[in-house]
Amino acid sequence: MILERKEGETEIQYLWRVGKLVESGQVGSWKEITPILNKQLREDDEYYDESAYRKKYQAAKKFYDEIFSQQGCEDFKKEQEELLREIKKEKVKLRDERTESNRGIRIEARVEDKLDYLEDIISKQGKVDYKPLKPEERKAIQIKSDNDLVVMLSDLHIGQTFHSAWGHYDLEIAKDRMNQYLNKIIEIKDRHHSENCFVTLQGDMISNSIHKTIAITNRENVIEQVIEASEMVTAFLAELSKYFNNVTVASVVGNHSRIDKKEDALKDERLDTLIEWYAKKKLEDFDNIKFVEAFDNTFTSFVVRDKHYFVVHGDYDTMNQGGLAKLSMMAGYFPYCVLFGHRHFPATTEINGIKLVQSGSLPGSGDDHTIELRLSGKPSQTVLVCSENGIECNYTVELV
Repeated sequence: MILERKEGETEIQYLWRVGKLVESGQVGSWKEITPILNKQLREDDEYYDESAYRKKYQAAKKFYDEIFSQQGCEDFKKEQEELLREIKKEKVKLRDERTESNRGIRIEARVEDKLDYLEDIISKQGKVDYKPLKPEERKAIQIKSDNDLVVMLSDLHIGQTFHSAWGHYDLEIAKDRMNQYLNKIIEIKDRHHSENCFVTLQGDMISNSIHKTIAITNRENVIEQVIEASEMVTAFLAELSKYFNNVTVASVVGNHSRIDKKEDALKDERLDTLIEWYAKKKLEDFDNIKFVEAFDNTFTSFVVRDKHYFVVHGDYDTMNQGGLAKLSMMAGYFPYCVLFGHRHFPATTEINGIKLVQSGSLPGSGDDHTIELRLSGKPSQTVLVCSENGIECNYTVELV
């Protein structure tokens, strides 16, 4: 029946629909249909006359006509469109905030899971076997000289595996090259009678799996890469501590250690940070090893015989006049030298009196990336002999 009240229909909605039917002539007059309206809207003992319904409809119609007059309709339409736009914007913002929050929770959970796993590994393995000398024994062998060594440890890319006509690399080769490097450092130390050692962990200690081509050349998964790199760096530092009065460690993170792809990665969430944390944990009883408190995990510095050295990976910084100015303004002073890696080949230059020293990489060339870009070069690291006058000698230590 056309005049039957629909389920869920309010009284005013019902009267609006009925009034349209009356005006269009599809049903009788208000007076004729009043008994039906009372039956649909009122209790048995209630009775409204036709004017009660007609006036309520006419009031609603007048209100509607004023709002939706030609000018009023346009204004109302614009207001509604603007309101809809604002609602949509808020919905998008809310969705983005929720997505970002969920991503942050996922990343935080992954990092915490990795930390828990690493802490469990450390507790099972115990501390490094080497024990530091007692204070009185150390005093008897202390070195006194006019220079210290800066030992750069850059772009180890532990986990990467390749064998080609232009180079070879895997975990065993990495360990062998680290031993070669260690022996060369000791040889340089004996030659110059160096007193202290400053080790820079320049980033990209692991290969990670941030790109498909990198993942293909990785033999170890990311957790295993972190553990292997951490053990290698820790043993390297422990061994150096036997030959120098003090070993100072400055660490920054590299681009290969980020957790997510570049556009989603957070600056502070880099797996290289775990390697420094691991080394600190296992070397906490070594009285002659200390770690520099960094400005930021991408930028730190230390002082060798009154000269300031900046340490960065190289992915955030352009090594030209403008880039050095930005870096110096962030620190609040100009350095004597900036140490960096990232580009996988050794280089030395100077800009406006600031020395720039770039270290090589442990893998060298021979992977798909370097072959496709026609890049060739030997694996190498860099050792600097530094006195109160600055860098006295620069050794590019080539490795086989």
